[in-house]
Amino acid sequence: MYNVMIVDDEPVIKKGLKCFIDWGALQCEVICEASNGMEAVEMLSHYDIDIIVTDIRMPGMDGLALSDHVHRNFPQIKVILLTAFADFSYAQTAIQYEVVDFVVKSNPTEKIPGAIEKATRLLEKEKEQKQKLRQLESKINDNLSEISEKFLKEAAQGLISDEASLFSRSRELGLQLENYFGVHLEVKDTLSSPPTNEYHRFLASIRQFLVLAFEKRPSYIMPMKKNSLLAIVSMGGGNAAVSTQALLTICNEVLAMAENFRRFHLNIGISLIHRDVLTLSKAYREAREALQGSFYSDNYVAVYMPHTNQTLTPGAPPHHAAEQIVEYLQQGQSDLAIKQLDQLLESYRSIKEPIENVKVACLLIGSYCFRLLSASHPFAPELEESQSMVYKQIQESKSIQLLADTLKRLIRSCSRAVAFNDKQPNYIVIECQKFIREHYNQNLNLQIIANHIHINSSYLSRLYKKVTGESIIDAINKYRIEMAKKLLRNPASKVFEVAEAVGIETPAYFTHVFSKYTGMSPKEYKLNYSQTELG
Repeated sequence: MYNVMIVDDEPVIKKGLKCFIDWGALQCEVICEASNGMEAVEMLSHYDIDIIVTDIRMPGMDGLALSDHVHRNFPQIKVILLTAFADFSYAQTAIQYEVVDFVVKSNPTEKIPGAIEKATRLLEKEKEQKQKLRQLESKINDNLSEISEKFLKEAAQGLISDEASLFSRSRELGLQLENYFGVHLEVKDTLSSPPTNEYHRFLASIRQFLVLAFEKRPSYIMPMKKNSLLAIVSMGGGNAAVSTQALLTICNEVLAMAENFRRFHLNIGISLIHRDVLTLSKAYREAREALQGSFYSDNYVAVYMPHTNQTLTPGAPPHHAAEQIVEYLQQGQSDLAIKQLDQLLESYRSIKEPIENVKVACLLIGSYCFRLLSASHPFAPELEESQSMVYKQIQESKSIQLLADTLKRLIRSCSRAVAFNDKQPNYIVIECQKFIREHYNQNLNLQIIANHIHINSSYLSRLYKKVTGESIIDAINKYRIEMAKKLLRNPASKVFEVAEAVGIETPAYFTHVFSKYTGMSPKEYKLNYSQTELG
């Protein structure tokens, strides 16, 4: 349906146009009316109009002035002019405003339908042209994207090494490769080989998450091997510590999301910052080398750490220390966590490790601690210092002692939060029980609950059994039976009605479940309750 506005200072004309024309047959609907051009201009800011039928002569702003305004500001709107002058003396002026047609006021109801059909044909034609243009643009963009991706993959793999070719082709493709990082992501399916459809969907979800995470930054995300992605992200500016912090935050969010899919492991490696396309292959190599420590860990993020004499791989102190510190915190051994930190920083002090490398290592430890805290949500109390505040203190530290003080405060805060959380009921179990209470009278099963909580159903089943000692099916049925008991206490209630009210459609099955959990049938329960009340 096309939206129509009628503009005329004569109420009789407006009413006649609205009532005596079959707008529905013309695939149109009159959604607003105006008495002059000024009112019409105001309404254009509130309504989505396709066609305007307007008188030429009106007080204030006439039809020609309105046509001029529409032509300049809303060129997609079609205008039909009503005129009382058979000689069409206004035609020459109106042509330049691309007015669709003139209709003489003496008998508008016969002429308007033809003019409207002319306008709708033009709208349809323009719609088709826009659709074809969008399809062409999409095809061009897809082709450019494929060409860009092919070039970036070849450059990252070192297949294109000529300096002139790298610069010229990146300029031709409009690629923004300044102050960028290489981020290498590897996904492992712990159960299946070859990869399943679920695995491919998971990999596609990770890619979509990265697209959203990096949408405000120039970035290029592409598959490399069958189980890996490479993201090239331009962070802007030249502060390596600030940019690394931002990437660590995003990567930890990706890991937090991935941990809901228990059968898949995701490991992420981050390169150093690079200035131009010439070092793209080096960035890719660094990001892959950062993942060497994933041999020992799953759901792992690591930053490539250069050294004055050698390259520190993720298996060396910073990444190992981060994992060990978190492990100690989980065990409630904060003193050992602080001791591990002291050993790492002392090793840096002894070899005079460059301060930027030390800060990146400290940012990594901080990110591991905050990941541990995020797993404690929502029961963990708020920390005295936020994540951004801690990162800022690390970046601005003027000495290794200040770095140590910042991280020790964070470790102690994490230790208190983890200890507090250990005393609370399991959050996932609470969410599960809440969902059962709110939806017990609907179709309900393990998979539906798992989908609601965004967690693997097998993991949810094991966790619930471990925490509560009973299965989720038992929990559902027990709650339904408790609700059924309340309903059965009403003398007017019927068994089949109660069964349906608690989400069990078959009365026979309801009787079976009720008997299992109460030791009596629903009818026996009603009878016993009635006798108790009478007694």
